[in-house]
Amino acid sequence: MDPVAGWVCGVGLLVLGASVHYLRKHVGTGAGGVGRNAAIGIRTKATMASDAAWERGHAAAGPLLTATFRTAYVVGAVTVLVTLVVGSGGSPAVLAVPLTGFVAALGLLVAASVRANAAARDLSGDRGLPG
Repeated sequence: MDPVAGWVCGVGLLVLGASVHYLRKHVGTGAGGVGRNAAIGIRTKATMASDAAWERGHAAAGPLLTATFRTAYVVGAVTVLVTLVVGSGGSPAVLAVPLTGFVAALGLLVAASVRANAAARDLSGDRGLPG
């Protein structure tokens, strides 16, 4: 396996971690934060319904977003270390470690989005129940 793949995946996880870290720190944090917008944040129909829904959704998703960026940072660093140790010898670990990290980060992001959406829907009283 090409060790460049390990570098690319490791750096990719670190960039993902930094992006989610920024999201966690600056989006939906009230005064001084990035408010409801069409570019960044957890944008579901429920969270975009009002500023209050946006704030509540992001607050509810906060712990999962923190877990996401920490996971991405740790697995990204481990990937870079594995790539350094393995070097040009190639090992399945060079791809297995970051792929596991990407799957974990994706799962955490989906869970954060579901939690944000549910919190925003609870605020509006819309629980998605029929009729």
